[in-house]
Amino acid sequence: IENDNSSLSLKKPPRSVGLIGLISIGYLLTSSGPYGIELVSSCGSYVYVLLTFLLLPIVWSIPTSLITAELSLMVNDVGGCSLWAEKAFGEDFSFFVGILSWFSATVDLSLYAPIFVHYLSNIFIDTKYENYTWCGKLSECYWCTFLISIVLIIIVVAINIWGTEKVGYFGAIFSIVLLIPFVIFVCIGIGKVQLGEILSINGGIKNIGGVKWNILIITVLWSISGYDQLGQLAGEIKSAKRNYPIGVFAIIIISTIFYILPLIVGMQFERDPDKWYTGEFSNLAVLVGGKWLEILMSIGGMASAIGGFLCSLKATSNNFYSISERGLIPKFFSKLLPKRRTPYIAILFNAAIVSLFISLPFESILNLDMAIYSIVIAIECVVYIKLYLYNPNYHRPYKAIPNKWFLPYLASPIILTITIFIFLPLTIQWNTIVFITIIILLVFFRY
Repeated sequence: IENDNSSLSLKKPPRSVGLIGLISIGYLLTSSGPYGIELVSSCGSYVYVLLTFLLLPIVWSIPTSLITAELSLMVNDVGGCSLWAEKAFGEDFSFFVGILSWFSATVDLSLYAPIFVHYLSNIFIDTKYENYTWCGKLSECYWCTFLISIVLIIIVVAINIWGTEKVGYFGAIFSIVLLIPFVIFVCIGIGKVQLGEILSINGGIKNIGGVKWNILIITVLWSISGYDQLGQLAGEIKSAKRNYPIGVFAIIIISTIFYILPLIVGMQFERDPDKWYTGEFSNLAVLVGGKWLEILMSIGGMASAIGGFLCSLKATSNNFYSISERGLIPKFFSKLLPKRRTPYIAILFNAAIVSLFISLPFESILNLDMAIYSIVIAIECVVYIKLYLYNPNYHRPYKAIPNKWFLPYLASPIILTITIFIFLPLTIQWNTIVFITIIILLVFFRY
């Protein structure tokens, strides 16, 4: 029996991620810092922006994280939502959810490289190199962006193939680098905040009709999503029963704090909502601390992009590995590197797909990502409810809710999924419907 167990363990990635590694990877998967959220402040009254960041996690992040914690520990293996779906509805439905989740995550991966280039370009603003193509104008040069993105992809692939524990180590480093500028930003600026004035800007609480709710809700949900991706790592967590729930809730607390406080400080220094855009924190850093803080903020933005890319590629590749390992797609994709025991074929394949997407418009990628991802979340809620009601005998080391009366709360992301779909542009709605139809046809063909 011992020999059989040893042989089986060599066919799976090792349990090499501790609590700190889990928090680091999870934070980069779900947040990657406040970078990229600046656009929400342009949506209207600041009071509604802050309330949205406080309230949406209650009906999106927390239910998703609770479901993820229970089902990940119940299955306790690499694969996440596709494994949960197989437990609930069989392998054909597992194939559908796995491919849907994989595509959503792959689309999301293509957002990180352009963000990295944007912040790299920001370093040279207001210097003598501002108008140089490979410096201040870097993000406006297509081939410059593409070549740097390819180099970034190669580096991230190399770390992923090196091993999950290395992803955790580098994730911790990137998390510290990206958060340091905001710690300084908040410490310097928080004493100057006049909260009452901020909350009354642009009509305050009375101007609910002037809020751009579609942009606000979709952007906030994008910034607080990704908790279910932690399920892809369940089989690689040390002492999962203890570390998993602690890690998930630590990530929620850290993320919320580092969204709200920088926004409040930023709102104090920029009172005009119309002047906020992606990358605005770098400009605000100059007002708060000077040019040195702006450079530090840009370096943090680069760390956020590469760290998010690193950890998201790990989770996406684990999903693809799991689907392959269970025979739902060719077994070729589940091959492990002999010494490192990492799914190198899945990693390389996903990286190749991402390289095809990086030149697409950022906003279109974001909308398509959230459209498909929110559907995955809604399906995960349905899977959880089914397993809770009809499979109560499955061993659950961790239980998310005490009784069935809490099920409507855990199902609340389904309502938000419908909301997201209504707010999306018509072209994105049609693209999403077409893609889901293609996957359904693939499932039918496979069946």
